[in-house]
Amino acid sequence: MTIATVAAEFFTGNQQKALDFLTSHGYIAPFSKSRLNRRLHRIPETLWQLALFVLAQIHQKSNPERVHIVDTFPVPVCHNIRIGRCKLYRDEAFRGYCASKRQYYYGLKVSVIVTEAGAPVEMLLVPGSTADISALRSMDLNLPEGSTLFGDTGFLDLGFEAALRAEAGLRLVVPRRANMKEQLDGCLEYVCCVSRKRVETTFSQLTERLARSVHAVTPRGFELKVLLTVLAFSIVG
Repeated sequence: MTIATVAAEFFTGNQQKALDFLTSHGYIAPFSKSRLNRRLHRIPETLWQLALFVLAQIHQKSNPERVHIVDTFPVPVCHNIRIGRCKLYRDEAFRGYCASKRQYYYGLKVSVIVTEAGAPVEMLLVPGSTADISALRSMDLNLPEGSTLFGDTGFLDLGFEAALRAEAGLRLVVPRRANMKEQLDGCLEYVCCVSRKRVETTFSQLTERLARSVHAVTPRGFELKVLLTVLAFSIVG
């Protein structure tokens, strides 16, 4: 886990470079990359999620206002012209649309909840075509009671907002469409706009840490490298 996290933080996910660095400086005993891959794939998903959960509890201590922001960003597995030759995923569910970039992509969508300071506290990987609100409904939402969660119009669902407040004590604040009768007051509308800048900065930092081409031969390997990028960012942040 240490080698994989070091690779994600300092070597854009290149585990061979991280392995060479740590062995050459005597931090770990030498062993092959194939053994490293086998060990990484034997680590259960629950252990990685536990690491994220522990880090989230640390970040929550520096978030007394309990303000959080949710958003998604795309992680393409290949260029559109190579979709027919893609071996990692072969389903139309992975063909998504990124509204901010105004382009289609083929791969995963990462749904992330961050604190007001931009520290990730929860994440979920879903196929690219998954709607933002559907991804949010699938998340555990392990947030302190009384937390406020800001999102953009992709997370608009009045019924889900009401259920979340009644059942979990969480307040989901999403800008309303212009043709809706129920509108947010001016103050909340402004806070929603400001929170967008914070989460966009976080996502820019995350995508910078991902290599231009994430090398993986299995879906599990690809998803693990994306998860490790968020984990490493959470540790450093």
